[in-house]
Amino acid sequence: MADILSIGRTGLSAAKKSLETTGHNIANVNTEGFSRQRVEQTHNTPISQSGLIQGTGTRVRAITRAHDPYIEKRLQKASSESAFFGNQFEELTQIENIFNEIDGEGLNQVLNRFYNSFRELGNQPENDTIRSVVRDNANLVVNDFKRIRETLDNLARNIDHKVEGEVEDINTILKNVTSLNKKIAQLEAAGDETSDLRDQRDLAVRELSKSFKIHTYLDEKNNFNVSAVGVGTLVSGGQFQELAVAGTSIKDSANGMDGAMEVYFKERPSQNMSAKIRGGKLASMIKSRNEHIKNLQDKVDNIAFEFANTVNAIHRRGFVARPVEEGPNGEVSQFDAKGATTGINFFEVPVTRNGAAMNLSLSQEVSSDLGNIITGLNPNSPGDNRVAIAISKLQHERFMDDGTATLEEHYLKVIGNIGLETGKAKLDQEQSEGIKVQLETLRERTSGVNIDEETSNLVRFQHAYEASAKVMQTANEMFDTILSIKR
Repeated sequence: MADILSIGRTGLSAAKKSLETTGHNIANVNTEGFSRQRVEQTHNTPISQSGLIQGTGTRVRAITRAHDPYIEKRLQKASSESAFFGNQFEELTQIENIFNEIDGEGLNQVLNRFYNSFRELGNQPENDTIRSVVRDNANLVVNDFKRIRETLDNLARNIDHKVEGEVEDINTILKNVTSLNKKIAQLEAAGDETSDLRDQRDLAVRELSKSFKIHTYLDEKNNFNVSAVGVGTLVSGGQFQELAVAGTSIKDSANGMDGAMEVYFKERPSQNMSAKIRGGKLASMIKSRNEHIKNLQDKVDNIAFEFANTVNAIHRRGFVARPVEEGPNGEVSQFDAKGATTGINFFEVPVTRNGAAMNLSLSQEVSSDLGNIITGLNPNSPGDNRVAIAISKLQHERFMDDGTATLEEHYLKVIGNIGLETGKAKLDQEQSEGIKVQLETLRERTSGVNIDEETSNLVRFQHAYEASAKVMQTANEMFDTILSIKR
């Protein structure tokens, strides 16, 4: 009868543990990353007594979680891709808004007004009011070039700040994963259960995969390791490598801007690994800054450089709109008492293409004197309008792309490409997000808590608990009967 009590006690203990686990599942039905847990029961080792094999009850072998490592790895990859394309779409949308001419005047319209004002000046070359309009429209062109370039620069700087914040978040997650590794190792060495800690670690690793593409594996010592694809190991058991960011000089910068933030291991500051990062938000940010924004900065600078030099080349050929002294043979000095008479640039000549949009400005001569806005090819010819007409015709001249496109065609092609890139990023983002949602649904079916199933289990384990208690009650009554006989 002592065996009956022992058997009832083991059943009672196993049913109690099953009820506790089921209640734990129900309590965490809405906990992100939680995997439902199951009690694995097995029979105790039977004994031989008086030639008979007798059972000795049951025992809890382990508490396991419903977990599929293959689905988890696919979900990590999908999270990385979804974060990459989502950030690409976000960054490209901001870039696209810079060139949006639907809600206001953009560079293309401002340039057209500039050309039209020169066309009007060609019709009335002696009208100072129209010259003033030409100068005002030229200033609008200068300001819009600066607006575009400055906004692109600010976007790049903003990405630098995002990279800095992202690396801080990554280090926090790496530290958390390392701490969980230590706790899991300690508890499992003591024979304790670690399903909840493993769920927390999986959730942290999935969050890490949003920053870059990762690979997880167990080494020969059963240590859980996390590595960033293309970079190297970040977590190895109870240790992790901290990341850091620092600004670089222009000559070492990948986007040609001073102070651009680059990523490296804190212990190895000389090894810039920004270009090696694959997938996730971090790679997307770096790509947007070093490719999309850098490409547009170069194109805008090139447009400003070609525009200014082409206008200057025509403007320099004419003479100022004031009387100038001529020699006996009709020759005219390049300078008189008021300054230059010819060879005057309309814009300050950009030194290099790099930064031309930001450095563009009207020449000092044009800014200070409307008479230095040249309209005619010959001196002392008030009605000569050939220079003004030639500049206005630049609107339709093919001097961009090696003489194959007008400035307007080239500019529209540039902003058209931005639209195509943004549309592609949106499509990629929607597709990657759809795949991620499918995998999350698959994981939920595999590992999630089903309230109906758990409620059913609760009733089943309760009945098992009551039955085991009944066994012990019966054994107790048998003891009482035997003891009453002796009395």
